[in-house]
Amino acid sequence: MSEAAGISLSRETLGGTVAQFTMAAVGFAGTVIFARWLGPSAFGGVYLLFALAKIVDRPMNGWSLAAKKRLSESDALRPPAFGAQLLFNVVWVVLAAVAVFFAEDALRNYTGLALAPFLLVLLLATESVYETLESLVQGRGRISAATWNDTLRSVLTLPLQIWFVAIPGIAAAGMVYGLAVASAVTLPVVALFVSTRPAIPSRTFVRSLADYAWYSIPTTVLGTTYDRLDVLLLGFLLGSASAGYYEVAWKLTLPAVFVADVAGRGLMATVSARRAQGDGVGRDVSNTISYAAILAFPIFFGSLALSESLVVTVYGPDYRNAALLLIGLAGYRVIRTQSGPLMQAVHGLDRPDVAMRLSAVAVAVNLVFGVVLTLQFGPIGVVVATVVAETMLYLGGLLFLRRTVSGLVPISRPMVEQVGASFAMFGVVWMARASVSVRSWIDLAALVSLGGVVYVSILLVVSPGVRHTLEEAVRGSFASL
Repeated sequence: MSEAAGISLSRETLGGTVAQFTMAAVGFAGTVIFARWLGPSAFGGVYLLFALAKIVDRPMNGWSLAAKKRLSESDALRPPAFGAQLLFNVVWVVLAAVAVFFAEDALRNYTGLALAPFLLVLLLATESVYETLESLVQGRGRISAATWNDTLRSVLTLPLQIWFVAIPGIAAAGMVYGLAVASAVTLPVVALFVSTRPAIPSRTFVRSLADYAWYSIPTTVLGTTYDRLDVLLLGFLLGSASAGYYEVAWKLTLPAVFVADVAGRGLMATVSARRAQGDGVGRDVSNTISYAAILAFPIFFGSLALSESLVVTVYGPDYRNAALLLIGLAGYRVIRTQSGPLMQAVHGLDRPDVAMRLSAVAVAVNLVFGVVLTLQFGPIGVVVATVVAETMLYLGGLLFLRRTVSGLVPISRPMVEQVGASFAMFGVVWMARASVSVRSWIDLAALVSLGGVVYVSILLVVSPGVRHTLEEAVRGSFASL
């Protein structure tokens, strides 16, 4: 029996989404502060180091997916899963440290940071280890707790980074020190939420993890490549300015996937636990995708009405060319809110091989179409390629689940209601925009607020499912306090 089988996905999703917004606000503030403080060269060097750390730690992340999967099947497997993850983390950090020793000059030249080799290992030993243990907490179905603990880490990170950067002689490295210390401080907290003591795993159990990780590790590598391929292609083919336009549009549409990301993590654990008990999972998957795009639909329609006003007001007139990319990426986010949970369900069904093959196809399609369309049509070409690749990922996941899971409903009444409310919101905002010139943040905030009020009001009136889900999530959240 697994604890994850009895979680309330609506309650966990609500709590996790609120935490996601909190983290996003803290992260945005930190980006503005350090971009101005350190300058583009040092600031960019730190983020190159962060990107390298995300590539190097993918085996740790992929192994944690395997441990999360096994842990979610039965509470009895929690101690060996915890122990196996800690052992893998130690081995991988040691191996990485040896590799970094031989590549230290290349790391310094690439990032421009004198301490880059040490900082990379420090990130692996703190932030990456933290993220693997957070995955185990998610395997228990405690998505809200895991996300709020991550929010605590973010809140600690910013002041620590400011303090370290202000110390003479540390400068940009202080951003890494702040993140590393915050991760180390919150490690005991996230370990406490795993709610067990680690145990030495048996050979049979390690073999079962390795069988899953054989596919989950390449999948995480492919996923990271897929997520950053667009901006890498733009930088290589068209230069840094086009990559900058893309990043602006990417950040403005990020909230669209908050609900889908949080719900998807909970869905993976729920599907795994209920499958292990022999229960059906079609209803869980259907309910999740029914509400996964509840933020993505209004953001897409809102971008149709306010794309240029958004990018110019928030980032300045130099970013006007990002307006079309904003619309394209908002459309991509809608598809991602559906494909993401479906792929999590595939993992929950113990089919990482299917997820890996679908991810490989998506990367290949995105790469080929991205190069051809970008050279032909400019920056919007890479966005079109991403939309095509994500659509194929969605259709592939849906086709597999329709053959595997009974009772799966890909298009539901709640989704139709969300689209209808979003379209009505678009009409109101479009008419308001025609009569109001957006000259400041105040004007923009008024239009965005108007759209939000219209969307939420209509949705609450026409959708009993939204009312019921919200009431259940809020009631469950207060009951758990």
